[in-house]
Amino acid sequence: MIRKITITGFLLLAVAFNANAQDIDRINQLEKEVREINIRLSKLESLLSNPGKPHEHVTPGEGWKSVMNWRKLTTDMDYSDVQKTLGEPQRVDGGRSAYWYYQNGGSVWFREGKVYQWSEPRH
Repeated sequence: MIRKITITGFLLLAVAFNANAQDIDRINQLEKEVREINIRLSKLESLLSNPGKPHEHVTPGEGWKSVMNWRKLTTDMDYSDVQKTLGEPQRVDGGRSAYWYYQNGGSVWFREGKVYQWSEPRH
């Protein structure tokens, strides 16, 4: 009898841990989707608020000066993609989590080699 109770207890724990892991994965996926939707919304709002605004001219390698370039960032970009879009950062900190800082106050946060989050410069 005790053996049955013990086995049942272990099975219930296994089911609970598995459900928790699935919930965490689902939450992480939903958070990623919300970040990407916010980025898309920001881009659309920018286009709607400045419909006839001419594009900024930016010297190659100084993409960080253009807000439009910041709005091209996505969470699937790696270091080289960001470097092509924004240029070289002024300062880099980190290892597995790296932070790139630009002269205009913008920054990019990488986790495991991919963009995780960023802050556009404030004008």
